[in-house]
Amino acid sequence: MITPPRGFTLLEIMVVLVLVGIITSFALLSVGGGPRERLAEEGRRLAALVELHQQEAILSGELRGIQFSRAGYALLSLSEKGEWQSPAAADTLIRHALPEDIALSLWVEDRAVDLKNTGKLPQVVLLNSGEITEFVAVFDFADDRSPNAPRYRVAGDAMGRLTTGEVVR
Repeated sequence: MITPPRGFTLLEIMVVLVLVGIITSFALLSVGGGPRERLAEEGRRLAALVELHQQEAILSGELRGIQFSRAGYALLSLSEKGEWQSPAAADTLIRHALPEDIALSLWVEDRAVDLKNTGKLPQVVLLNSGEITEFVAVFDFADDRSPNAPRYRVAGDAMGRLTTGEVVR
């Protein structure tokens, strides 16, 4: 008596591999990037907005500024009357509120800025020549002040160059 061979066919193995791949993809998409990725996303968003408004300042010939606060930041333009106001653009491109668990620290020209009392003036100015006020903005978690806590920084130099990256200690 001949027994039929035991095992799986190639088609059965391929179906199982496809199902495992789909399940793994859904699991990775639902987990997200984690805390370090959230800080990096906020930093990249700020850098992209600064670059965008820096280019708009050059093209339009008007001064732009960034007003930072504990809750987020807003991009402003200098009117002909000499007043800082929101530029004529979509609201999402000029104002950003940070999630409540993310904190922002700011240094302008190597001095820490108190973000509790910001007033109406911007702390960072984007000139129509492409130059900007030297600044360093650091994103971290408000409830995690340990030395090993993740931090992400965005820095701009006087020539208008931006650098971003995780703070390594």
